[in-house]
Amino acid sequence: MAQYLVTYTDSSEQHIPAERVYCDTDHPQYVFHDGDHNTVALTPCRGVLSIVRMPQPDTAKAVTG
Repeated sequence: MAQYLVTYTDSSEQHIPAERVYCDTDHPQYVFHDGDHNTVALTPCRGVLSIVRMPQPDTAKAVTG
C-alpha cells in the first residue's frame, strides 16, 4: 500500500497508508482510501500545507547467473 505524507501548516506531519486520496468538495476534507475503496483516514482541508505520495521502494529482483 502507498504512503502519503501530510504536512500541516503548524509544521507537524502525519504518514497515512492509503492507495488514493481525494478532496471531498461537499465537506472540506481529504478522504484516504485503501485498495478496496474503504475509508482509512479523513483529514480536514483547513490547515493542510501539502499531501505527498511517497515513492514505493523497488521490489527485489531475482538474479540468475
